[in-house]
Amino acid sequence: MADFATMLKYLRERENLSQRELAVKLGMSPSAIGMYESGKRQPRHEDEECIADFFNVDLNTLRGRRTNEDLPLDARTKHFVDLFQNVPADVQQAVEILLESAQRKT
Repeated sequence: MADFATMLKYLRERENLSQRELAVKLGMSPSAIGMYESGKRQPRHEDEECIADFFNVDLNTLRGRRTNEDLPLDARTKHFVDLFQNVPADVQQAVEILLESAQRKT
């Protein structure tokens, strides 16, 4: 199950926002967003509510208390998740390494 840091990054990237852009839209500092995403700091409840409202999700989703089935995913992403879940663990690990490598290059 995801945690707050993972969900925040997922939601931000889903909206194609940088940490700085999200911080400006939320009235927060970019360093706060970075620390939230790295798990080095937890937001105050009021800030969590602000973030959840911005992404139009409830606090349970933001806190990672829902499964992938509960997330609003587009058809392509759902298809990818289905494919990913139905291959052996070693293939999943290889795909994860490939995606992380590609993400570092961007």
